Amino acid sequence: MSRVKRLLDTGRVFFVTVNVRKDRPNFTENEYPLMIAALEDSRRKLSFRLCGYVLMPEHWHALIGVDHPLTISRAVQDIKWTAARRIGRHRKTGGSFWQHQFWDRFVRNGKEFGERLAYMHLNPVRSALVDRPEDWMWSSLNNFALDRARVAQCPIQIDYSDM
Repeated sequence: MSRVKRLLDTGRVFFVTVNVRKDRPNFTENEYPLMIAALEDSRRKLSFRLCGYVLMPEHWHALIGVDHPLTISRAVQDIKWTAARRIGRHRKTGGSFWQHQFWDRFVRNGKEFGERLAYMHLNPVRSALVDRPEDWMWSSLNNFALDRARVAQCPIQIDYSDM
């Protein structure tokens, strides 16, 4: 399998997509909190910015900001490793959980940032998991609500971008 050559670019926000391996079962409702905890633990350990996210049954997206010397590859590697260990313990299985590679693109401007955020937040509606994006608990959408009660219910607080 070829290895993707990634830019060693930092000081940017990246739009990331990570997929569950096709030969592994999708996330269950009990595993979303494990993924949230992995995101939070990796963020705390590596000090990257989590500017938005959505967890779906077979993949997840995030807007992640990294600064030198951290690279997006290192940040995603840590998230994948931490989440795979937690989910593996939960399932009482071993081995890899994620597809080997991930997809990333650095966000060029505020307009693109908003488009990527909207794309993520509409993903559960497009997949018929909910009727309204604000009903999907496993995304950052409610972090942007004007209602403080909705923001307080978010499983993880995001870092607001200055894009």
